Amino acid sequence: MDESLRALQLKELDLLKYFQQVCKDNHIEYYALGGTLLGAVRHKGFIPWDDDIDVGIPRPDYERLCKILEGLPESSNIKFRSYKNSEDCIRYFGHIEDTTFKVVRHDKLKAEETFAWIDLFPLDAMPNNALLRKLKVFEVLLLRALYRFSCFDRLVDVNKKGRPLHERILVWIGLHTPIQKLFDTKKCLARLERALTATPYEKSDYLVNAMGAYKFREMFHKKYYGKGKMYPFEDTEICGPEDYDFVCTQLYGDYMTPPKADDRNHHALQTVSDDA
Repeated sequence: MDESLRALQLKELDLLKYFQQVCKDNHIEYYALGGTLLGAVRHKGFIPWDDDIDVGIPRPDYERLCKILEGLPESSNIKFRSYKNSEDCIRYFGHIEDTTFKVVRHDKLKAEETFAWIDLFPLDAMPNNALLRKLKVFEVLLLRALYRFSCFDRLVDVNKKGRPLHERILVWIGLHTPIQKLFDTKKCLARLERALTATPYEKSDYLVNAMGAYKFREMFHKKYYGKGKMYPFEDTEICGPEDYDFVCTQLYGDYMTPPKADDRNHHALQTVSDDA
């Protein structure tokens, strides 16, 4: 394994432990998502080529967590950033970062300087009625596309493998037209949040991480999350959905078989410094 990648993973592991303590102290539920859950199940830690940690937090707990993290002292090397508290933050979800470990991302059209991080995704409610749920999916996908156009050069990985035809068409439009100039990113994010929080959380049986890489493939009945289950992760444990098999199968199919090297998606990163 690349030494700089492993150094990044270990720094993110420290961030995970910090995050878990905050959740424990404040009775906040969370679940490992996507590749982080898959890593816990298949590798008992990071997927060897993965370079980030993704967790999902039910929307009511997510709002509480944001307020707690926004209260971090200025002197702390751990920072919380979201589109609401950082002018240059363009992502729907928040993240915590360790400013002692600088990273440059080269997976977008514009290089982005950032730090070792954990992504914090809100898990939003979806309508119980099947027809209303389909309409909500259409609404959110449309708003999501407009948002991604609004910051195309900073957000979209144009080299991502395995995109379906409609996504390749959207990428072509973003590359060859001035569509990015037509939309304001912050307004797009606000519209997305209004759409995704319109369904009362307590009255819904369905949760979605609509702004993750898997979009509505990451929509599940609450019963699959349950109260959460602890899984081995490196030298600690991480909480994930109770029915990991259902979740991982919906996302990855034969999830216990690693993809071929040429089919693996990862961020193009350069570790700049570790001052810790």
